[in-house]
Parts: sequence; C-alpha cells; structure tokens
Amino acid sequence: MFLKNDYVMYGLTGVCKVADIRKESAGNQRGEEYFILHPVKDEHSKIMIPVSRGKARMRALVSKTEVMKFMEDMRDSDDIWESDMKERGKIFQERLKSGSFYQWLLLSSVIWQEKEKKKTQGKKVSMSDEQIFKNAWNLLCEELAVSLGMDEDEVIKMLAEQSYLER
Repeated sequence: MFLKNDYVMYGLTGVCKVADIRKESAGNQRGEEYFILHPVKDEHSKIMIPVSRGKARMRALVSKTEVMKFMEDMRDSDDIWESDMKERGKIFQERLKSGSFYQWLLLSSVIWQEKEKKKTQGKKVSMSDEQIFKNAWNLLCEELAVSLGMDEDEVIKMLAEQSYLER
C-alpha cells in the first residue's frame, strides 16, 4: 500500500507524488477512496485513481540495488530486436506499456545499439523505434533521478559508467 508523500511510477505518466489518499464522490461511486497523484514533471496536474484499481498501474520506484541487478541481468538477456518492423513495433509497445523498469532499460539498450549500428552505415532507426527509445529513456531517467536523488545528467553518467548501453 502506498502512503501519502510516497513517490510512485504511474503507467506511462511517469513519477508521481502521492499527494493524498482520501474519500471522494465521483459519478455513481459514493465515498470511494482515491489516490491523489501529482506528476513530478507537471506538479499542477492532478490524477485521481481509485485505491481499489490504482495498484494495477502503480508501482514503487526502483532502488539502486535493483538497478544494478537489472543491469547485470540485462547483459545475459536475449536480443529482442525483431527484423519485421510491424511486429517489432507491437512488441516494443507492449514492453513500453508494461510499466516495467527492466523492460524500459532493455528497450533503451537494444534501440541504442541499433542506432549506433545504423549510424556507422549512414542510416537511422525508424521514427517509431526512435519514439519508443525516447519514451523508455525518459521514463527510466526520470525514475532513477527521483529514486536515487540525482539530476538526470548524473543518471546518464551513471548509466554510461555501468556500461549499460553495451551488453
């Protein structure tokens, strides 16, 4: 259960602060308990999630220990690059929407490697691959910055030092 002032990941919205947990009347529901979330990147926004359903898309932020383990596990993972662009887009979207830090890390790494490979050939990855990369990269950098109390530049430096982008 999340508490007031906790930071959580909420779907593809990103890191949110649990501003409150209170009963609200909405529509036909009377007095149902809601998480009141404020996205870190847009503190003026407010997201109300019924406590009974919120846990499905909310999770705790990762710790540094978990990040290091994920990076180690990732080095042993299979290559997930799919040559069929349509199928790849479907697989990558599913992984992005999973809300899993590990999947975002894996997506970022795989697409980064493909970008580097294509760069040597004077080519670029598709716009859809680039968009998935940006989304996954932004979500994982935002989560790490808040979780580890770092700014995003420090997060990028840490990932580079851990040879995260090379498997």
